[in-house]
Amino acid sequence: MIDPRLDIVVWAAVLILFLLMGMRAWAVETTAARHYRKSARVRALNGATAVALVGLVGLMAMQGGVLLVQAIVTRTDPETFVTVIGGDNNTDQAVADPDDKPDQPAAPADPNAPPAGAPGAADPNAPAAPRGAAPANPGPGGAPAGQQPPGRTGP
Repeated sequence: MIDPRLDIVVWAAVLILFLLMGMRAWAVETTAARHYRKSARVRALNGATAVALVGLVGLMAMQGGVLLVQAIVTRTDPETFVTVIGGDNNTDQAVADPDDKPDQPAAPADPNAPPAGAPGAADPNAPAAPRGAAPANPGPGGAPAGQQPPGRTGP
């Protein structure tokens, strides 16, 4: 399980480790060459650096290091077994994700097409009627769809 809120603690541990290592290097360089191992400063900083390193390794293991090793050893996708603790709102996005918008109704394929189920609308996917047969979808007045009955002029 990974808690994104604890990432700041891991980075703070890294910073502390680097500071302690720098302090130790300074203490070793400023101590006389033959006494640097006996210096109380150097021994104290050695112990503090070791504790900080163990703490950092533990924090990294807790924040996904064990899962990383497991994913590498088993050659699996970590998304299949990683659990992120916290809500979905744990990230602050400066720009809204366009995929988070609700689906909008689809526009009709042809804006000039009659509404669905209107009389006289011919199905363009319907098979053609055999020769001499009556039209399958007669329009108003018994004429085939799209044609006016004989004797009518105008709409």
